[in-house]
Amino acid sequence: MNDTEITTKKSAPITRWLVGTLLALVLAVIVCEIAGWPFLRQPLQQLLQDKLHRSVEIERPFRLQLLGGIRLQVGGLKLAAPEGFDAPYFVDAHGLDLALRYRDLWSPKETDPYRIEAIRADQLNAYLLRRADRHASWEFELDDSGPPRPFPLIEQLAVNQGQAKVADAVTNAQLAVTFFTEEGEHLATPESRVKVNGQFRKLPIQGELVTQGFLPVATQDSKSPPINSQGWLKYGAVNAQFRGAVYDLFGTQRVKGNVEVKGASLADVGDLLDLTFPRTASFKVSADIEKGIDQWQVNIPSAHIGHSRLSGQFVYDFAPETPMLRGKLQGSLLMLADLAPAFGATQDNPAAKTHPGKLFPDESLDFTTYGRMNADIDVHLDAVDLGHAFKQRISPLKLRLTLIKHKLSLAELEASTAQGTLTGALSIDAHDSSNADLSPPPAPEWDIQLAVRDIRLEQWLKVTPADNKAPGKQPPSAKQSSSPSPAYISGKLNGKAKLQGRGRSTAALLKSLDGQLALMVRQGEISHLVVEAAGLDIAQAVGVLIKGDQPLPMQCAAMGWHAKQGVLTPEAAIIDTPVTTVNILGDINLGQEQLNLKLQASPKNFSPLTVRSPILVTGPFVDPKVSLSPGPIAARVAGGVLLALINPFAAILPFLDPGSTPEVTDAGCEQTLQQLKARKH
Repeated sequence: MNDTEITTKKSAPITRWLVGTLLALVLAVIVCEIAGWPFLRQPLQQLLQDKLHRSVEIERPFRLQLLGGIRLQVGGLKLAAPEGFDAPYFVDAHGLDLALRYRDLWSPKETDPYRIEAIRADQLNAYLLRRADRHASWEFELDDSGPPRPFPLIEQLAVNQGQAKVADAVTNAQLAVTFFTEEGEHLATPESRVKVNGQFRKLPIQGELVTQGFLPVATQDSKSPPINSQGWLKYGAVNAQFRGAVYDLFGTQRVKGNVEVKGASLADVGDLLDLTFPRTASFKVSADIEKGIDQWQVNIPSAHIGHSRLSGQFVYDFAPETPMLRGKLQGSLLMLADLAPAFGATQDNPAAKTHPGKLFPDESLDFTTYGRMNADIDVHLDAVDLGHAFKQRISPLKLRLTLIKHKLSLAELEASTAQGTLTGALSIDAHDSSNADLSPPPAPEWDIQLAVRDIRLEQWLKVTPADNKAPGKQPPSAKQSSSPSPAYISGKLNGKAKLQGRGRSTAALLKSLDGQLALMVRQGEISHLVVEAAGLDIAQAVGVLIKGDQPLPMQCAAMGWHAKQGVLTPEAAIIDTPVTTVNILGDINLGQEQLNLKLQASPKNFSPLTVRSPILVTGPFVDPKVSLSPGPIAARVAGGVLLALINPFAAILPFLDPGSTPEVTDAGCEQTLQQLKARKH
């Protein structure tokens, strides 16, 4: 026997042993494959627990297939919620079927997402919780020092019945979510649907979103094709409809489409989106929206707020720590009554939020929303309607609205009306209400600066008898008359206000006002009948009624008021005509809403039926009383009082300068004061 035969004889048992072992392994694999590798359930469960740092339970039946790819079928998979969260579990899936290809497990780059061939679940339940400290149940502590992988790419996804309970202390949300999806490349018309019902920021919320699958939406590729989506949302009194496209949800979260929103107040939309919007009348807005990497672009071609008609273009940048809203607000018409809710009143009933017998609203305004964002908006309105007392609208109006660090400012105000102008600014410093060192935080500080220049009173205000008559109600003689009724008062109104105050409501603000207010009517006229009535000259008034009312020129019409803690006191208030001089004394208490005025008329002509007594205007704003003073006062007394006002008039005339024009003076007032001085001597 040679060496070769000896070697062959020795290797034969080894070969048979290797072949036998291999056959045994193959047979074992086949048996295990047929059996579904049941003994791997516990090791796989332990592996997931060690990886996720959470209790994991894989329920029977358990079946794993490894030949030709990985396929895992389990009766249930339950992931526990992290410690500190009161929930029975984080995820509980039943009838779970997972398919993977081996080639997809070896990614060329660590930053590439894993690819999953298919995931199917008969039922998928989840508890998504977030505490006030922003720790959430969906956060995992993974022992992975490498770069994080993107969300996996799933080729096929099917969930027959899905539901989730959401409890978020940050947004004060309690939501019940149900969803269904059947999607993948094997389907020609995939469909995914999610419904939401519950509470969000203390208001009820409902909604539904339907897309062509969740999978394309959940990519992290900015070049992914947009997926057609549509949905609706109801939040309190707000109703919204969306039609458009959504894509790259776990990347740049891009959205593009059209939104139609309607509701009772824009402030409700602000609460939903955590933005600063004012209380308004009911609204309906149509907007084209597009979300980029760190900003929203919003184009509003049509916005109906009450009877107002507005539009605008805005960019909302949420990259800064405090988001910034920039843009331009335009419109053909703004009805000031549509903004009445922003000051605590309602559009239909301005006194609805007041104490009984009061006029100004005392409902506390919500200044806490001022910290939600910053803003810089140019406002350009074609017309602004101030209300029923005004005959002519402001047209146009321009201003710049800014909101920076809890301070709202309406600056660079420029408006035109009735051949005159209105300029000024308004600011509200609401402070930072989140400052724990200030409890309660200080009341918001208001600063008001307004100036009017040469506004024609008879064109701006309803100051003629015909203004208050309904159409078709005029007597025949009035219809046939070719000459219109004269205005009760006319002329060019000039004025200026510099006022400061504090308050959380309109009523509180008025109660705290300090500052100055001055008004002057130049080249003005006043109703002869009104003047004679003010002087209680019965004979002259009857004569005016017989021959017709003729306006009297106002040689001087000026008022200067000093405000202190909401009480307006006239430093000088006079209306002087060729026949009568009227002086106004007393005060107006804005906080108590009480009038305490005395109108002293000093007729310059003789009349046998003149009652030389002042007229008293007293009582609450909502129900003032007009009466005669019990003690007659001679005309010379009024003249003496007016003479004492020479210095105050000299002080208020420069104050009437609007700032951009030469100093306002009125020779008529100077002449009146000189005449009074001469009469005194």
